[in-house]
Amino acid sequence: MTSGRFWLIAATLTGTALFAGCGESGAPCTRCPPIQGRYPLEFADESVPADCAALGVALPEGPLDIQRAGSQLTASVDELPLQGTVYQSFDFTLQGAQAALDGGSTSLSFNGRYAPGNPDGGTGRISGSFSGTYARGSAQGTRRCSINRTYTATQQERP
Repeated sequence: MTSGRFWLIAATLTGTALFAGCGESGAPCTRCPPIQGRYPLEFADESVPADCAALGVALPEGPLDIQRAGSQLTASVDELPLQGTVYQSFDFTLQGAQAALDGGSTSLSFNGRYAPGNPDGGTGRISGSFSGTYARGSAQGTRRCSINRTYTATQQERP
């Protein structure tokens, strides 16, 4: 008689596993917000850690330009391409990386939430957390640093 309970437990665990992969933000949007547009970035603290300043690294100057096709996002900031997703909750992720000329690399990540403007023509806003990981090559080897900041930005225009 335990075989019935086994299948019930297996079905419950399988269902839990299916939903666990959705992540905190849930499913990609089906009725997506008009997040596409240009966003001048404002960081909570404009300074960078000393180890990043020593490498000549700065926060992105922006603007962050976002395009949307369904729930898929493409964007760029300071000529670095980003890709990501916007979710049902209006949360979004954008990530990108590129090699640096000195043999190092730059990896950027924007996680945040889109807040629509007023229906009478108000502009949308995004806010969240930024993370940048930088590696720079030199004669002494590769040096690394990271910057983590919160940001906000108001939508300037929509394509």
